[in-house]
Amino acid sequence: MSLDRLLDGLPGGLPPGRLVPGSAPGLWLSDEPVVAPGRLWARYQAQQEETGWRPVLMAWPCANGFGHRAAEIDAVDAEASLRESWGTYQEARSLLPPHPAIDEVWPDDATALLAADPGPPFTAFPGLAAASPPHPGPSPDAVARAAVGQMLHYFTTRFIAHIALVRAERSADIPALAGWETEAPALELSALLRTWEDRFGARVIGFEGSSVFVSVASPPLASAHAGHVALEHVLTGASNLNDGTFPFPDYAEALRGERLWSFWWD
Repeated sequence: MSLDRLLDGLPGGLPPGRLVPGSAPGLWLSDEPVVAPGRLWARYQAQQEETGWRPVLMAWPCANGFGHRAAEIDAVDAEASLRESWGTYQEARSLLPPHPAIDEVWPDDATALLAADPGPPFTAFPGLAAASPPHPGPSPDAVARAAVGQMLHYFTTRFIAHIALVRAERSADIPALAGWETEAPALELSALLRTWEDRFGARVIGFEGSSVFVSVASPPLASAHAGHVALEHVLTGASNLNDGTFPFPDYAEALRGERLWSFWWD
């Protein structure tokens, strides 16, 4: 698509910013952090089906516009990807300290935490977790608008953020399509996020460097279901879920009813 056609499709009333030249399928970034980022995000969210541009907040610009194509996400089998991650995860757990292969890798405080974590209650990969029945109350997009305010509390920049627009058919594709600059496996993550959209009403709402924030309209409520969903989170390889900080049972319980999920990668 030509630059002129991309510019014509952008919503009106944008703050000063730029369309990243040559970005595919398209990334627009504000030049500076914006005032009332949540309000702007909601405005562009209301227009996203008409314009084809989906908003995402960034504590600072952390995408270059040169990501994957939607067809590449189509080709990823999210369940197969998690199954592969399960093997890697189990291998890593078999090397938990004390073990000569990793004693010099993990700092002393992390080794103690990892050794004390019982891990997930599964002896084999259980497949994808079941979908949550839709919760009564706000729609996924309405939950996303509310979660943006909660997310901004976690941003180190505190209540200011750059607004970005990504040309995408669905929120889940934003990490892969935007060219997110991170150690995260953005392509596989977007494939998994598509299933979270379908199963839990998830929406990608923001980035802070290598952190991604996801709103969730229908999170798990029962302990067993939360444990199954928590395993999917761990198998993304996110650093905050694999460094021993949160013992698996504690993290799983914390997911019950939680409508803002966050992940970060070193």
